[in-house]
Amino acid sequence: MSSPVSSIVDGLRRAGFVLVVGGLAGLAVHAGGEGGWSVGTWSTVAIGNSVLVGILYVALLDATVRLVRLGMEAFVPLRSTRAVVYHAVAPATGTIVVFVGLTATLKAMLGPDFATSWTLLLGVGAFAAAAVAGGTGFLALQTYHQRDRQDHAEGWEARMRRLRTQTCPPVLFETLEATTQLLENNPEKAQPLLDRLQALLTYRQRAASGDPVALADELEAALWYTELARMQYGEALDIGFDVPDPLLSVSVPRLSLLPLLQNAVQHVTGRYDNDQLCLAVLDTGPGFDTTEPDTVLRRGSGISDLYARLRDYFGPATDLTLLPQGVLWCAPLAPGSLPDDAPEAQTAPSSPSVE
Repeated sequence: MSSPVSSIVDGLRRAGFVLVVGGLAGLAVHAGGEGGWSVGTWSTVAIGNSVLVGILYVALLDATVRLVRLGMEAFVPLRSTRAVVYHAVAPATGTIVVFVGLTATLKAMLGPDFATSWTLLLGVGAFAAAAVAGGTGFLALQTYHQRDRQDHAEGWEARMRRLRTQTCPPVLFETLEATTQLLENNPEKAQPLLDRLQALLTYRQRAASGDPVALADELEAALWYTELARMQYGEALDIGFDVPDPLLSVSVPRLSLLPLLQNAVQHVTGRYDNDQLCLAVLDTGPGFDTTEPDTVLRRGSGISDLYARLRDYFGPATDLTLLPQGVLWCAPLAPGSLPDDAPEAQTAPSSPSVE
């Protein structure tokens, strides 16, 4: 019942708006014509005719605006600022066209009885069109921003869920295939790989929660991945970690290193610099064809996904730099998140002792 009642209330409200605005417009046009502003010269019939004409104008213009808006919503979705402009201009154009058409029709039908000058009427029409453009444009802009925020929030949340669970499927699948062969020929050698694979898959699954982990846990997962990657690339894959021990307790997003390790990394370096955690991944591969971060981020690669997750966790101050042979990212650390004795640099490699 609420829907029919609300429709009736909305209809009555709109009808009242048409009557009031139309009546006032009719009186204003009558006063601006031959009747003048002297109330003593006004006749009841003339005033009534002016009010009826004003109501007719407002009713037709209101219907025109509603129809044009319905058409625009159906055929021109509010997906850009250009569409917002169209949603403002189209109803205003319809308003001025209907206004001029109705005025010409009434002047042709009534002749001397509709003696209001074209100048005054066109001024009223221009004002009405401007008011319609402003009103519909504001509503369209408001709707556009609401939908944009909603789409952005929904899209960002979906992307974050996907990025939190993203890891290195090729290596995992190839490990499963190789482990199957080892189970037949050398079960004892296959068991440690299965344990590492299970641990990495469990770590990946827990990433869906979005909870941060200690850097030590992320390095441990990187070590698991290293063992699996060596199965694919061989012992020639040389990986080392250079991270000061006090940094191992710093919280980072899950899977903040694994996407970078896909490129056969050689060395991972960590340091604490001016209240920032900086991690660099250096490799011996061909490197990037450009060191412009924006170019790489626009390609939608694993680097761009990692950067999105880091910004989601650490904030917009997170910085990513492309090196000739690797990647460096730095993120601000919250006060108190690091021990007071944390060093700013580490020259000798420090292997994380993670159980």
